[in-house]
Amino acid sequence: MSNKRDSQIGYNRQVRLEWLDFTASMMASGHSTQEIKAALELLLQDQLSVGSNAIRGSRGKTISMLLSIWVTVPRPLIQLRDEALSLLKRLSTSEHIALHWGMAMTAYPFFGVVAETAGRMLNLQGSVATIMLKKRMREVYGERESVARSTRYVMYSFTQWGLLSDLSESGVYRLAASKSLKDQQLQEWLIKALLTGEGKNIAPLKTVLRSPKLFPFQFEEPFSPGQNTGLELFRQGLDEEMVLMK
Repeated sequence: MSNKRDSQIGYNRQVRLEWLDFTASMMASGHSTQEIKAALELLLQDQLSVGSNAIRGSRGKTISMLLSIWVTVPRPLIQLRDEALSLLKRLSTSEHIALHWGMAMTAYPFFGVVAETAGRMLNLQGSVATIMLKKRMREVYGERESVARSTRYVMYSFTQWGLLSDLSESGVYRLAASKSLKDQQLQEWLIKALLTGEGKNIAPLKTVLRSPKLFPFQFEEPFSPGQNTGLELFRQGLDEEMVLMK
């Protein structure tokens, strides 16, 4: 683990796609943190911790996660988040999933590590077995019960968001459908989210476009960033094309 934040897990609740959409839409509409929190309390009161107002109950923890992904982001992620909100306003709802993925990956590095491991399994064998995924996560994060539980929550997100589907064999999943990223700015933003989440500002373009961490998404190739995107392509050596985040 490269730093304390990367070694933390944090992703410890089921996060439904419609809740993320609701949170991001309120943020894009200019509502305050308190207004969004109150609206989420109202939205989730009949779905989580019904009849309880415990701050650290399931509802409180879920709201905290939704806020961490879209609202109360750390200072280094504010620009990335604000660009995502601008995209959210003009992209179709079906395209929002790439924004939620990118923000979850930067807010919770654990989400990205699970995604990368699942993506590698899909590339190798065309499926992901939860039991093997949990084993790999325990090798990285240690033999803690919270590791297996949080891995299960991330897998829940992958399936509830419609990205993985069950095979007949229990606990084994395959890619439901690959999401083609048609929008140029969305492609550029997701690359920046990937690099930011990995703490890099430069990487081989081919590695980025085919990253197992972005396994549900397909980039339109050849990729070429537009003007003033904060991304730049250049050649290294004879044929290695690199992408630089300025």
